[in-house]
Amino acid sequence: MAEMLTIYNENEQPIGIKEREKVHLDGDWHETFHCWMFHKEGETIHLLLQQRADHKKDFPSLFDITAAGHVEAGEDVLLAGVREIDEEVGLTVVPGDLIPQGDYKEELKEGVRVDREICRIYLLPWTNDKTFTIGEEVKDIVSVPLEDMEGLMDIPRSVKGVSILNGEEKEVNRKNLVPHEKGYERYVFQAIREYVAKL
Repeated sequence: MAEMLTIYNENEQPIGIKEREKVHLDGDWHETFHCWMFHKEGETIHLLLQQRADHKKDFPSLFDITAAGHVEAGEDVLLAGVREIDEEVGLTVVPGDLIPQGDYKEELKEGVRVDREICRIYLLPWTNDKTFTIGEEVKDIVSVPLEDMEGLMDIPRSVKGVSILNGEEKEVNRKNLVPHEKGYERYVFQAIREYVAKL
């Protein structure tokens, strides 16, 4: 059965419901849930990146948001988020665990597809007593210093990440990251820094 999404106009007002595949082909605005997980080692903040499975239709094998997905038509954003986190990385959370960071409208382009997302952004601190169990959509979970990720926005280089699952080192660079807008990345990274500063 096709996944159905609510579509929105430029002012984020709902204007109808459409099949997910058609939403991407037509470039309609739609809701997505984004959960960025992070942890601290000493004074260093580390981001957790999901490495997408090799068989994914969109951006296979690339590094991306820790857990994310579409909000289906009529679905509550937080409940969608809880579902996506469980399906993708096997963590059981409740809506109250997720820390809201506002919305960001972003356009991702891949070939003829234009993915216009109203991103509902949440943070989730991670501690190593929480064990990931990845689903079929995910290849790995990799920890990368936030400062290094910020550096990648302006300098074309590779930085080192470490798999949470097996300790293997992995290189992260602009070519193997899902191509989010730099404004989106700055928004997220700043939100994480501000949250950690209040702890």
